[in-house]
Amino acid sequence: MANPAPRMLVRRGWGRGQRRFSQSRAVALDMESATIAANGFRFRVPYGTLLCVSDKPLHGEIKLPGMANQFYRERVDQHLRIGMHAIDILRAAGAQRLHSRKLRSFAEVAFQ
Repeated sequence: MANPAPRMLVRRGWGRGQRRFSQSRAVALDMESATIAANGFRFRVPYGTLLCVSDKPLHGEIKLPGMANQFYRERVDQHLRIGMHAIDILRAAGAQRLHSRKLRSFAEVAFQ
């Protein structure tokens, strides 16, 4: 019997690529980012989100007291470094590269 996983991925649409995602005009993939995006759109302010997930601590390892706390401390530090690096990349790209066609125009009346 063939492995059903590849068919599942195709049905769920995970491999469609960045071009297709951009054409969808979607602005978020998760609830937290969607909240930021919706309010950024509503109040016409630039916004950005970076989601770092650590939901399987110690997967496949022996779980000893304190290991989960250590894992989360390390991930918080790692995620903060990732976020700071992303900000550095965006800063280096310049303001012209940060525009999104998904934002409203600054010429629109605010808070309609």
